[in-house]
Amino acid sequence: MTEQSIQTAAHKMVYILVVEQSLRAGEAMSEQVLAADLQRHGIGEGERQSALDWAVGRGWLEKAEGGEVRLTEAGFDMNFTQ
Repeated sequence: MTEQSIQTAAHKMVYILVVEQSLRAGEAMSEQVLAADLQRHGIGEGERQSALDWAVGRGWLEKAEGGEVRLTEAGFDMNFTQ
């Protein structure tokens, strides 16, 4: 798995939360539900975890209690029109 593929998967992850799931900054969803959405986009378990870690490192997402992923202000403010 390349750095580029991890970045692409991280962008898709945030896209799913903002555009498809309509989450706002501070809102969270279950990692299991997110994993199912990512699977539909062709992102498997290994790539998902690397992408999640990368997005957390960028400040786009946070790992929340109870196995949830929380969208941050930085993640919500990403520009998906590019």
